[in-house]
Parts: sequence; structure tokens; C-alpha cells
Amino acid sequence: MSSGFRGWMTFFAIMSLTNICAFCIQGGQRTDAEPTASIQAIQEVEAGQRDTANAAWWGFDPEDSTQYLQAALKSKAKKVIVPKMSSPWIVDRIELLGNKEIVIEPGVEIVAKRGAFQGKADSLFTASNQENLVITGNGATLRMWREDYAQPPYEKAEWRHCLSLRGCRNVTIQGLTLRDSGGDGIYLGAGKNGEPNQNIVIRDVVCDKNYRQGISVITAQDLLIENVILSNTGGTPPQAGIDFEPNRPTELLSNCVMRNCVIENNRGYAIHLYAGAMNADSQPISIRLENCRTKGTNAGSLSIVTRNRTDEAVKGTFEVVNCRFEDSETAGIIVCSKPVD
Repeated sequence: MSSGFRGWMTFFAIMSLTNICAFCIQGGQRTDAEPTASIQAIQEVEAGQRDTANAAWWGFDPEDSTQYLQAALKSKAKKVIVPKMSSPWIVDRIELLGNKEIVIEPGVEIVAKRGAFQGKADSLFTASNQENLVITGNGATLRMWREDYAQPPYEKAEWRHCLSLRGCRNVTIQGLTLRDSGGDGIYLGAGKNGEPNQNIVIRDVVCDKNYRQGISVITAQDLLIENVILSNTGGTPPQAGIDFEPNRPTELLSNCVMRNCVIENNRGYAIHLYAGAMNADSQPISIRLENCRTKGTNAGSLSIVTRNRTDEAVKGTFEVVNCRFEDSETAGIIVCSKPVD
């Protein structure tokens, strides 16, 4: 039996706002009375006659639904609903396209396929140089297998992220839990030609038990991280709740705001700025923390590191407003490796 046919058979109900009826399954076989509503709905999506689609129209396989979910997300639908099925959506790497709203329903788990992700930078969801993307997952989870990636046959790496955004614009991530990655819960890296992420909103998100960071910000302009929990990072340094760390002098940390966030129980610093790759020619840093709280047993609350070379360090501001640092390990704020001037 083909995986495609098995996928259609396991689709028992469609959870969407459309009036698509369920397949009729008798004795494990498709019957002559089975409606063709889903096939017709897909055709209408591709013809531009529908702007909302349900991922289960393309199929579902409890062992591997990669091809079905990927097809839905690459369709012409402006809005794709990922419904809760009888078991998690097991997938390999998924590519995200822009100009799309993805709604992952409450209770849905999208889980990395075990044995896959053998590439050192294989991420669960990746969007490269995309724009106008909204992912809403209130009560939904993206989950990987952190412990698997730390042992053979996997080559040691720190870039197997749950969600990787590279050079994207106008992106909102809301409500998701991202956990157990082999890298970061969320990675904000450079685009194909070094483009920064611009106008990114991460709201009501939980990043828990990730391998390197809850969130890594490599390059971003106009970034808002709001009502986010970053917890239990551990595996490979820096092991921070969030790490602002450009790789090149040309990358940006411009108008980055964290508001009403809780950062707790991370093996590294709760909040870490490492700007050693930037220099006096870099665009000035502007980062603001508002009403944030660190607690538990982070290695420290806030660490700020620039570059210990006179007249060569990056300029800018790092504002801390109405924050509370409650860690029990080291200092609340550490500023080091900066020029005396």
C-alpha cells in the first residue's frame, strides 16, 4: 500500500471552517460512495478559487507526513490550517513560504522524524528570504529530539533548530511551544546575501529545553519579543535563554525590544549580548529590555560583551527598564571585555 493511499485512509475528519465531509471508510478500504470533496478542494485552491486550505486535504500518515504538510504549505492558499489528528504530524525538514498565514490548531504536535535531520544544519521549519508570514499556534508544539542528536550516528552540531528565519521580513510567530531542538528554539540569521531579519514579532511563545539557545538573534532590525518564556536551555555553549550575537560587522541589532518575558533555569546566561564580531563601523546597537524577569538557576542574568580594543568597539545603547533579576548563581549584570573609554 502506498504512503499516499495510506495517508488518505487515515484522514477521518476535516477540522476547518469549510463544509467538507469526511471520507467514508469501510473495512479498511475506500468505498465507491467516498466523496471527492478534498481532491476538488485542492483543485480549487490551486485555481485560486479558495484562499483557505486544510493540510489534511493533502493527506496524513502517522509515520511520515512530510510530503503532505509540505504540499499544503507550498500551495497557493493564503491561509493553511494544520488540524489536530489522531497522532502527531511526523515530518522531516519543512520549507516555509511567505505571503501565507499558517494556523496550527490547539493540541497539535509537529514532531521531527526520528533518524532524520542528519545534516548539521537541518531544521524543522526554515524560511529563507521570505516575507509576510504569520504562524499562529496557540496550544501547539514543534518538537525535536535533542538527546538523539548528541550521539551517533549524528555528527555533533548546534544548528538543528526548531524554527530558522533567515533574512525574512514581516513575520509574526505567536503562541507556539518550541522544544528539544538540536540547536535553538528560534534562530534569526542572515539571508542568502546577508540580509537581516526585519519587522519580526515573537509573541506568547515558549522555548523550552533547547540545545544551544531558546532564541538566537544573529541579525535583526525592528524585532519585538513579547510575553515569551525561555527556559531550560542546556547542551552546548552559550546555553542562554536568548543570545544576541552577530557573526559579522555588517549584521544588525537595531531596535530589538524584549517585553514582559521570563527567562529561567538556563545553563548559561539568561540574556547574553556578545558583540565581539562587530566593530566601530557597524551600525550602532539598540536593544531594550522592558519588564523582563530572570529567575531560577541561570548562570547569570545579563551579560554584555563588546570588544576590548580602544576605538574599535561597536557603539550603541542597551536599555534595561523595570526588570527584575533573581538568579542565585552569579552577578545580576556582568559587563566585560569592553574598552576603558
